[in-house]
Amino acid sequence: MAWKIIGIVATLILIGSIKNVIRLSNLNKNVDFLEKYTEDYVKYCNNFLGKSNRSEEENKLYIRLLSDAPKAQTLLMDAGYVDYKLAGTLTYINNYQVLINTVQTLRNPLPFGREEYEMLYNILIMQVSRLNELWNKTRKETFNPIILLREGVQFFTTLPISLLYWTGLIKYSTQYKLSNNIIVKFINFLIIFIGFVSAIFTIVLGWEQFKDHLDKFL
Repeated sequence: MAWKIIGIVATLILIGSIKNVIRLSNLNKNVDFLEKYTEDYVKYCNNFLGKSNRSEEENKLYIRLLSDAPKAQTLLMDAGYVDYKLAGTLTYINNYQVLINTVQTLRNPLPFGREEYEMLYNILIMQVSRLNELWNKTRKETFNPIILLREGVQFFTTLPISLLYWTGLIKYSTQYKLSNNIIVKFINFLIIFIGFVSAIFTIVLGWEQFKDHLDKFL
């Protein structure tokens, strides 16, 4: 029985390791994408914002920003949704998709909305930094067996949430929030703690003796 428990723990650590490697790869791609998008956005704002010329370079840059906007908006996660006050009005919009809506006005900027372009730039810079920080943290965790065990357990506890995301029923930002919810984390901790205690008692006492103690306790 002890070997079975060791095998289960080793499998969970392996799953956690694979999960972290995949996450590192995805984070690296997302950082590269968002950095390039920020670079293109700054280039457009510096060279073409508020100008009437429609050169070939401007057209290519604008189309690229527009085409990549949905993915960039997704990568901003919760930072990409703000309670926004329309310039020159008293109207507020909840959960305003700041990137998608701002990029669509690049060719026809609002006269009182220039702070919106600065706000989007700040959000992009902060999100790139946030993703870089998450990459560094995940890289360090890849060498920690306790955290890899936690990740392995979390893979199974969050599987229903992941299935909802894979089938398109929820957005990436919603999946991220639910997977990192305090209740989900507590369930992970509980499973790991019970498993850890069970493993120690099984190894020390033997399975039959541990089962007898458990039956008496229950």
